[in-house]
Amino acid sequence: MILFYILTRSLEASIFMGNVAIHIIGFSAGLSFLFALGEFLGSKTSRQTIVQGLLFLFAAFFQTHTYLTSTELFREYPHFYLVHLPFTACIGSLLKQYFSELWNENHSKNRFSLWELLPSAFVFVLMIPFYLSPAEEKIAIHDSYVKNGVPLRFQIIILIAVLPIFYSAYYVFSHMVRYIRWESFKKSAHLRLVGLVVGFGAIASAVGIYTLFFHQKHGLQIVSLFIACLVIGIYLLRQKSPELWGEVHRIVIEEKKYQNSQLGSFDLGELHHRLKHLMEVEQVFLDETINLEKLAKQMNLSEHQLSEFLNSHLKKSFFHLLNDYRIEEAKRLFATEPEKNILTIAYEVGFPSKSTFYDAFKREIGFSPSEYRKNLKK
Repeated sequence: MILFYILTRSLEASIFMGNVAIHIIGFSAGLSFLFALGEFLGSKTSRQTIVQGLLFLFAAFFQTHTYLTSTELFREYPHFYLVHLPFTACIGSLLKQYFSELWNENHSKNRFSLWELLPSAFVFVLMIPFYLSPAEEKIAIHDSYVKNGVPLRFQIIILIAVLPIFYSAYYVFSHMVRYIRWESFKKSAHLRLVGLVVGFGAIASAVGIYTLFFHQKHGLQIVSLFIACLVIGIYLLRQKSPELWGEVHRIVIEEKKYQNSQLGSFDLGELHHRLKHLMEVEQVFLDETINLEKLAKQMNLSEHQLSEFLNSHLKKSFFHLLNDYRIEEAKRLFATEPEKNILTIAYEVGFPSKSTFYDAFKREIGFSPSEYRKNLKK
């Protein structure tokens, strides 16, 4: 509570320094509208871009409302007063939908459910009497707010509109804890940015609720200043990293694979050392009958564990690994024992036939074995 008090008082002081904050809020409203138009009119429209566009559009509504009330322009357009509240109530569910695409690859699980839209519908129903009231009454209610604070009825309505944002923050952070290792979070600036964006939104909402119930002046401007900084920050970060979303999605997929891994209890460095010893010292690849099962037994692993280790950590399949070592050994024999014919070398390095050897060698080196040997002689 003390922290919120200090924060709001310091922000109020910055607002009183001039109209700079109001102009920043107005600028962020326009920037949010442009962001929304960019998402809706883009060449590749998807569910993700639509949700993203709606988030920017509703943020623009919020910022425009703050700008109008802060500059007294709302007196010329009184019927726009507080129309942002039902849209604000949608922001939480939109944020939840936006980030659920990260965790759930099954898009059917990410559809809007009716209960997520209930807060917005409830706020709209409660605000109908106000929306239908005359312009003079709206202006009079606003003027009374400045002097006497927000009435309890409107405090409850605003609280209902804001609560979904806290839920979305809980959803994102709980899933980050569930799917993302702390080491990955520390290494990835993209993941930290996700946490910063959601945390910033939650803090802005908490500050808004504090100023609402404790009748701190300029509460709406303070929240909008938070949002303005967030929108401008997103714009700058997009310029620096336009593939932000794709990078975060890639990291989450990798982390989910790690959680489903059967190698969690193994020292990967030790496994790599063991495999290297079998290949380079014992040269098990020379055995043409070697297969995944035999190599897994020699490494005290299951076939699935060995396959996962090769594919996930060495980025090679079992046969790709064998062929790499066999071809390297064949190249050594071509250089040191030029009198041996190609078929003999193919069998010695573990290939079961001449055709298999030719295909693998040319695919890896770019030359057939005979062409490679001629180039060595030259």
